[in-house]
Amino acid sequence: MQRVTGTGTEKAVPVMINLIVRDDVLLGEGAGSGWVEGHGPVPGDLLRQWIADNADAAVDTFVRRLYERPATGALVGMDSPAELFQGRLAEFIRLRDRVCRTPGCGAPIRHTDHVVPRCRDGPTSADNGQGLCELCNYAKEADGWTARTVPGLRHTVEITTPTGHVYTSTAERL
Repeated sequence: MQRVTGTGTEKAVPVMINLIVRDDVLLGEGAGSGWVEGHGPVPGDLLRQWIADNADAAVDTFVRRLYERPATGALVGMDSPAELFQGRLAEFIRLRDRVCRTPGCGAPIRHTDHVVPRCRDGPTSADNGQGLCELCNYAKEADGWTARTVPGLRHTVEITTPTGHVYTSTAERL
């Protein structure tokens, strides 16, 4: 990213901020705070305002949200500003899913894929990610296939085929 200033062109430095927060606090449905790496606790209402303001900012600041389970405080997922599943996020998805998530397949995971594609504003997040074999990943890109995540205790994807049949795939218990 280039910025033009009165003295010339400067290269902007992107900033990554790690935020741990419960989903109910992030969505404003519960009281509480989040934790920002290198800073500490931040009240939920301030976090929500900061994230909303940051969405329209001209600076390349990325907020990686890490979600914790309210009852236990265990980390259960994270999102990423990246367009591809890489590093720890890809590893998280492969460990969670273990085999291709297409019902009836069970082949080894070869691709970490967006449930809702990036071209339809699907985020690069643990919730919107799934492990697929190469064949199933390419097949789901054909016309008429759709997929979405379904809320629940474990990661669940609902797949609709071109014939209108609907299947669900739930991550196995570890």
